[in-house]
Amino acid sequence: MTETTCSVSTPEQRKYLEIREAAERSMLDKVFKAIDDAVTEVADGFREAGLEFEPTSREYFMFTVQQATFVRLCGGDPDTLQGGDPLVGRRIVNNGQHIIDNYWRGGENT
Repeated sequence: MTETTCSVSTPEQRKYLEIREAAERSMLDKVFKAIDDAVTEVADGFREAGLEFEPTSREYFMFTVQQATFVRLCGGDPDTLQGGDPLVGRRIVNNGQHIIDNYWRGGENT
């Protein structure tokens, strides 16, 4: 077998992937709903308090999730940003760069 060939999945492997992918989709749906709920909660809170501020954006809360997840993946404390492993952080950043270069820039490595 070479590195470019893939074996045919067994029924058990396909079932495993089906179960895991369903759980991933459910998890992400819950995360995105929680973000939407946070946006609504802040907008409602501003309104109830009589504050005339621009509502907090969905992107702000998405960034909050991204930052806390990044720090936790690196082994750090998301509340203090202390204790993370910079090597793990670099691998995560490199993975993000790989997505940019190979999917969003059409394979350009700039």
